[in-house]
Amino acid sequence: MLDFFLIDDSQPRPNRNFNLEYIGGIEDELFYELRKEGIIEPWFDYYSDFRWGSEIIARILLKLQQRPKSAALQKEEKEFAAILQKAVDAKAGVLAFGD
Repeated sequence: MLDFFLIDDSQPRPNRNFNLEYIGGIEDELFYELRKEGIIEPWFDYYSDFRWGSEIIARILLKLQQRPKSAALQKEEKEFAAILQKAVDAKAGVLAFGD
């Protein structure tokens, strides 16, 4: 699972003992499918921790909303879009932790 936590764009990256709001997670199948389609940039790795700022979140959400829906991943896509929308609504970025 790749877990997402809200973080303000101006907030420094906390150490592992952080107190950030968990907003959801996605499985590797969806992550790699979206990366293959160019929705998620190829240099992001599912098993590495990374950070997306609010501008990146908005761009990924827009790309996700504009792509044709595949029946197999539709539920997971909606869940991922909801995670991204939470960040947009909070005007924040996310920290992602893969395991």
